[in-house]
Amino acid sequence: MFFRQLQYLVALAQEEHFGRAANFCNVSQPSLSTGIKQLELTLRVPIVLRGRRFLGFTKEGKRVIKWAERVISQRDAMLVELSGMRENFEGKLRLGAMPNSSPVLPLFSRLLAVKHPGVEVDIKFLGIEETKQGLSNYSLDVGITYIQETELSDLHTMPIYNERLSLLVPDTKEYRKLNAISWKDAAELPLCLLDKSMHERKIIDDAFTKAGKLPDPSVTTSDSILNLIFHVMFAELVTVIPRHFIRMPGQFPGVRALDLIEPEISQEVGLVWSPSEPMMPMAKVMIDIVKELKKSGELEARLGDLTMS
Repeated sequence: MFFRQLQYLVALAQEEHFGRAANFCNVSQPSLSTGIKQLELTLRVPIVLRGRRFLGFTKEGKRVIKWAERVISQRDAMLVELSGMRENFEGKLRLGAMPNSSPVLPLFSRLLAVKHPGVEVDIKFLGIEETKQGLSNYSLDVGITYIQETELSDLHTMPIYNERLSLLVPDTKEYRKLNAISWKDAAELPLCLLDKSMHERKIIDDAFTKAGKLPDPSVTTSDSILNLIFHVMFAELVTVIPRHFIRMPGQFPGVRALDLIEPEISQEVGLVWSPSEPMMPMAKVMIDIVKELKKSGELEARLGDLTMS
């Protein structure tokens, strides 16, 4: 029963509502509340701040949640490892990925399905801080993100590829003679860019700053890079995208990519995972997938001019 009580507590921490947490655990609300009260009695510390509604957790409760997440994660990892010892991995690989990596993710998913058909891939598009937090609280097995960031210094990393940036423009007469454009000249064009709150936008703004010219975009969005591409296709704006997006299967009609120069920007993208021991089994599975793709050269072939790390 003790393990079930920990599951109730983690669900309450995620949902911040007794009713929703009970629904998540497929139990009645009184059963969930009673289970958490029993956990408080067992541990001899108050965990939940109670009132007419959920008010949060005590200082002790927040520490118990951290341990509960770890216990549940290690139990799940044990079951995955045992399934692997039967030569048939089963379970869920929880991957936190930056949106810019979306064109390469199907390569990993396909190879994973071939090697381990019993594994379900759960992909969440997250920023660097969210990915780090997910690895810390064991809600993620691995992440794919920029690995040059100082925030990741306490995680294990494995390089996958270098991301380069291009300017996506309409395939019209004014751009047809160009193969490259400087960041300074690009700043003068009608731009659509990601919102300033996104890490990817910071990289772009840093490049414009180095070139000595900050742009005044016509459109900003926190939605997706695909939204930016659609604005180039149908609104005749221009945008900055990772070069490999234009090499996706079924290329976008009516647009072309120009190399962005002066300066040339390159960001190393890689796999990240927690240094905790024992290693999460699904992290080991993903590491082996990346190694196989790098060895075969398939990722490099699929994405053209991406440089494998």
